[in-house]
Amino acid sequence: MIELGMVILVLGIIMAMVLPRFVGTLERQQLRSTINIIHGTVRYLQAYAALTKRVYRLTFDLDRQVMSVCAYAGETCTPETSRELRDYVLPTNVHVLDVVSPQGAKTRAGEAATHFYPTGLVEPNIIHLGTDSHQNVTLVIEPLAGRVKVFEGYVEQQAS
Repeated sequence: MIELGMVILVLGIIMAMVLPRFVGTLERQQLRSTINIIHGTVRYLQAYAALTKRVYRLTFDLDRQVMSVCAYAGETCTPETSRELRDYVLPTNVHVLDVVSPQGAKTRAGEAATHFYPTGLVEPNIIHLGTDSHQNVTLVIEPLAGRVKVFEGYVEQQAS
């Protein structure tokens, strides 16, 4: 019985040391996955807008933590439902902290949008992502190339 108790104690100590690292790894993986999805969506929308000669809007709903895409047909924006552009709900421990518009205004609640034009131009935005364990990442959408630059931490930078 004593030996069994000692084995259980040692396993408990090992689990107490390993479990926090495992949780952090899962969170980092979900953050990396979210970054990849945003990056892929931006690249796809830039090319797709030029191909279809339509204006697209990528919207971040900061209250619901959902990323969605719609296409303009005149004045109305019709939600996209294709597999590539369907709504993306962020993982529960990854959050869009804020989005900085081209004018420098920070949106922390409600909706923030980025437009993609048929000419290949993209509205520059800065997106700050964070996790429950306070890991922050900054995504910068470049206007001409439509590239997404990723910076570790919460980087204060002017969109240009």
